[in-house]
Amino acid sequence: MKLRVLLAIALVGLGAAGCGLDWHIGTMLIARAAWQALAAPGDLPVERVVLDQPGAPDLVGWAADRKGSCGAVVLLHGRGANRLALVQRAKLLFDAGYSVVLFDLSGHGESGGAIQGFGYTEGQDAARIIAYARQRFPGQKLGAVGSSLGAAAFVFAAQQAPADAYVLEQLYASLRETTAWRMPFNFWRGFQADVLLAQMPLRLGLSAGNVRPVDRLGQISEPLMLLAGSTDPFIDRSQVQALHSAAAGSQLVWFEGAGHVDLLRYDQPRYRDAVLPFLATKLCRAAYG
Repeated sequence: MKLRVLLAIALVGLGAAGCGLDWHIGTMLIARAAWQALAAPGDLPVERVVLDQPGAPDLVGWAADRKGSCGAVVLLHGRGANRLALVQRAKLLFDAGYSVVLFDLSGHGESGGAIQGFGYTEGQDAARIIAYARQRFPGQKLGAVGSSLGAAAFVFAAQQAPADAYVLEQLYASLRETTAWRMPFNFWRGFQADVLLAQMPLRLGLSAGNVRPVDRLGQISEPLMLLAGSTDPFIDRSQVQALHSAAAGSQLVWFEGAGHVDLLRYDQPRYRDAVLPFLATKLCRAAYG
């Protein structure tokens, strides 16, 4: 709400003061989340892992090896969160027979990095994490479960480092569309989004036109499931339907009445009954029974 008020003020006064406020809002949007030291969960046997690479932020996460697992699953969190938000999913999957890997994306949690991106820059994080999981669990199929920012990161990593199956929660179709849905003044949303996103080339070295997951889904040949809230204030039904159409053969699961929330916490039975059979049939030799 505070952000919407600031945007409204900036767009009413589009002079020097308004432009300065737009720049300030842009700074707020990409500023890294607060660094946090995260305690390992007591009921999941995780090992702390640090991925370091020259010229790239350190990535910090947890891995849990499930003896006799039929596959492994990499989990990535949403914007402004960290791997603690994934623990409930990790427990669900571990109990279902999977090894799990969950990491803080750059600019989040304990990982390095000075900014939060929009999934495009985090695609390099996702590629590194998937490469690590392939090395740690050789010969096993690998699933990718990502929420919002994490879902977009998997999409942008897919050509470089594909998984064997994807569960993408609350994925947006394009940065411009999802930004517009966050704007005040409904009748002026597109213009407001363009004004704010005009900073991207200067700040991130790319334009909003580069950040379009909907254009990348058609290049993913692996099985894919989309999960979406029916009342998500940032990702409207038309975006979800565009994603579903772009990903030929994908499955789409609606969570009726859900906004941009943790879908597992919102409706655990629906999440479990959708995700576990999908992953079992795509990652394991034996179908989910």
